[in-house]
Amino acid sequence: MNSFIRRFGALCAAGLAAAAVLTGCASGSASSGGKITIGVTLNAASNPFFLAEGKAIEEAAAAANISVSVQYANADVATQSNQIGTFIRQRVSSIVVDAADSEGIGPEILRAKQAGIPVVAIDVAATGSDASVTSDNVQAGRDACAYLFRELGGNGKIAIVDGSPVSAISDRMAGCKEALAKAPGIKVAATQRADLTRDKSMDVAGNIMAAHPDLDGFFGVNDPTAVGIALAAQQKGLKLKVVGVDGAKQLTDLFSGGLLIGTSGQDPAKLGRTGLDLAIKLAHGEKVSPAPVLIPTTLVTPDTIAKYRSWG
Repeated sequence: MNSFIRRFGALCAAGLAAAAVLTGCASGSASSGGKITIGVTLNAASNPFFLAEGKAIEEAAAAANISVSVQYANADVATQSNQIGTFIRQRVSSIVVDAADSEGIGPEILRAKQAGIPVVAIDVAATGSDASVTSDNVQAGRDACAYLFRELGGNGKIAIVDGSPVSAISDRMAGCKEALAKAPGIKVAATQRADLTRDKSMDVAGNIMAAHPDLDGFFGVNDPTAVGIALAAQQKGLKLKVVGVDGAKQLTDLFSGGLLIGTSGQDPAKLGRTGLDLAIKLAHGEKVSPAPVLIPTTLVTPDTIAKYRSWG
């Protein structure tokens, strides 16, 4: 087993340990003593990004004496819909959702609003939400791809591994296309969709590499995707440059391997705290702007990592 995979295995073990200690606070009825109760459903516990969101929400809720129930949907819109349905029956004061599918979750959000429960979308848009806070994902995709193209000297053949149908991913793809428009020497040999996980992205990237063995680089739409791409390249003995989006330790700790060269760093804790703050305001009947709150991203590379606060 080579050093790249050994380092990745150690990081996986650390991530699983973190997931094991992360638990939700007990939820309660909005009518019980007048205390605010907030239901939270996040995309998947398999990704440290969502775990970081959940941890930040729980810590902020405890500091504000707010009761929250943090649930994870295993990247499945049906599971997430059931979780929101449970929150509705519990008559929570408001709901925070990091959608597994931006449009697919819409009907359940409508049910919540019909029940008088406001909904805040975090990380990605969610159809029908009352407020939202996301990273500037267009910036994230543009910065990551522009950096890749510069590192390739403005010329070369790349491939892209796309992801699940949520607004954050489509925005990153749009940002990358903006960078491509300014890099006429870069050609895209293939674009294929995975599911934002390392294993599926590794399979998809491996198939692309088999069809295009002369690739120079890859853009993965999140860090697990980028890590899966790098593992596929490692197995095939290819020297590629790979960038992602997230800024998680699972990628930045592997910079020294030479394949992963950059990522656009997000702040999942800030997304969680901001979303909770909006949910509290809505629970109190305050008006908030329906316009998305955008949180800037930070380009993270081996040259800038010392100034970046990694997470995950």
